[in-house]
Amino acid sequence: MKHATNHIQIRWQQAKKTIVIELKSFKIEDWEYLKKWISSESELIQFAGQIFTFPIDQKQVELYLSDPNRTVFKIENENNETIGIAEISIPEENVAKLARILIGEKSMRGKGIGTELINKLAEFGFNNLKKERIILNVYSWNIGAIKCYEKVGFSQTDKPIKVVKFGNEEWETIEMEKSQLPTPYKINC
Repeated sequence: MKHATNHIQIRWQQAKKTIVIELKSFKIEDWEYLKKWISSESELIQFAGQIFTFPIDQKQVELYLSDPNRTVFKIENENNETIGIAEISIPEENVAKLARILIGEKSMRGKGIGTELINKLAEFGFNNLKKERIILNVYSWNIGAIKCYEKVGFSQTDKPIKVVKFGNEEWETIEMEKSQLPTPYKINC
């Protein structure tokens, strides 16, 4: 799967204005954006879980990008400015996983970009990667992200909650999924 070989353009109407973002291949030289956007260990863990250590550096990003089961996109706005990052990987045969999703430019948050991005990434997983389920993990306290995921059809799975320790705190991670599989039904006898 490796890195994105083409780009995906996303357009939508919001308040009579057309918003356009593009997903392009995240290259090693783009790592500087992560350094700029992530200014604390807690921000890094919220964005990436425990895959990186703070402060993030080029060597960590090179190792991250070398995983052949991971496609990493940078998100650009209509002015070709990089505003975020998103990943899709293949953890199981019929499953794609969304991870490390960040609208790094704070001025671009709250504009519906995250919702459209999640929708398009799920569509990419179903249609391009031919997967039956799309999963993601989110911290239970990240209510804004959970609402965004629910808005595009994700729901919490029955998978046990994981706990991540951060300092004296414990952050609960829940798994959410969106499926193209038919919903099971009961036959009353």
